[in-house]
Amino acid sequence: MQNAARITVLCFSLLAVVVILVLWKKGDRKNALAELEARFGADVSINGEEFYLGCSSPELTDLHALADLALRVGEPTILDLTGAPSLSSLAGLGKMPSLRSLVLIDCAALKSAEGLRGHPGLTEIVLTDSVNFLETSAIGDLPRLTTLDLSGCLSLSTFEATNLPQLENLYLSRCQDLKALDVSGFPGLRQLYADSCSSIAVIEGLAGLARLTDLDVSNASALQGLPGVENLEELIVLDIRNIEIEDFRGIASLPRLRILRMGGQESIETLEPLSGLVSLRELHLEACPNFRSLKGMPAGISQYAGFTHCPNLVSLEGLENPVGLEQLDLTGCTGLRDIPQVAALENLVQLSLVNCRQVAGIEVVEKLPRLAIVMLGGSGVIPASVESLTPANPEIIFDFAASE
Repeated sequence: MQNAARITVLCFSLLAVVVILVLWKKGDRKNALAELEARFGADVSINGEEFYLGCSSPELTDLHALADLALRVGEPTILDLTGAPSLSSLAGLGKMPSLRSLVLIDCAALKSAEGLRGHPGLTEIVLTDSVNFLETSAIGDLPRLTTLDLSGCLSLSTFEATNLPQLENLYLSRCQDLKALDVSGFPGLRQLYADSCSSIAVIEGLAGLARLTDLDVSNASALQGLPGVENLEELIVLDIRNIEIEDFRGIASLPRLRILRMGGQESIETLEPLSGLVSLRELHLEACPNFRSLKGMPAGISQYAGFTHCPNLVSLEGLENPVGLEQLDLTGCTGLRDIPQVAALENLVQLSLVNCRQVAGIEVVEKLPRLAIVMLGGSGVIPASVESLTPANPEIIFDFAASE
């Protein structure tokens, strides 16, 4: 009897302790939330297991105090410090091992990633448009990191991140002072964006990126070709606008390439160097000054073909090959006169002849059953000339307003 009474008293005592702890925890959590808002103007959102913490306060110089308060509330998974003007150090980040995403957009005072190394949980780091950021050596030993975005870090001159075994997406767009790029340490990359990195002369280790699907080096104007590109057998999207390429054999051998964007190449005159691209579905070619003919156009192009601002394009020979083509853009091809090959494109839905000043007749489009819109602004076609046409699609629109 006495033992039963003791057990009952003990149970009530334990229950009381639990209740007190719960009430204390709730009170402490409430106080921490209030301090986060009052001291740092923080934005907190908790939805199930996702804990978002946003802060752009000028009071924030490092992460020690913010982390201490956040941990009294819960386990943050997303930390967004966009626009924090005084943040100069990531010291204290290690106190939040639950973090998966770190967003540091437009943090003007941040120069170094010190404090990042070894974080166990981060899968994403978005450090874009932080114009004074220049030290990447502390971005390392991150076992789960899949995405690293340093786009617009204008002061970045070297890229020294190491030991990122899961890295799949690397974005370095607009890092204009980046002098060298070696990606040999990231064999699992699937996306690599180095567009507008105008100081990079060569990308080392490209040949080892066997899983790469997207490569954008547009406007990386100092690049001397793309050595190793022929090894990128999984590549689907390639953007080489304003990169001078002398030899297209490596690109032409890519078995899975579906989208190719190019422009500004003086060496290309016809599409014969690209005729081997059997998987190509979209081709964007712009401002190639010596481009004169579509001869060799890959037959599989079906979604889009654009040959824009090519003043020496005078022949559409080869256009009859891709019979499934749906969109054709010839904007600004001022040397083009005749377009008879268009008549073979029975699946064509949209045609642009904007600013093709020498194209005066478009009778060839009459029998195209799916053609829905023809853009003719600035062309040599006059509105009165289309009134006598009897198009296969009575709903067709001839748009004379669209012009550049």
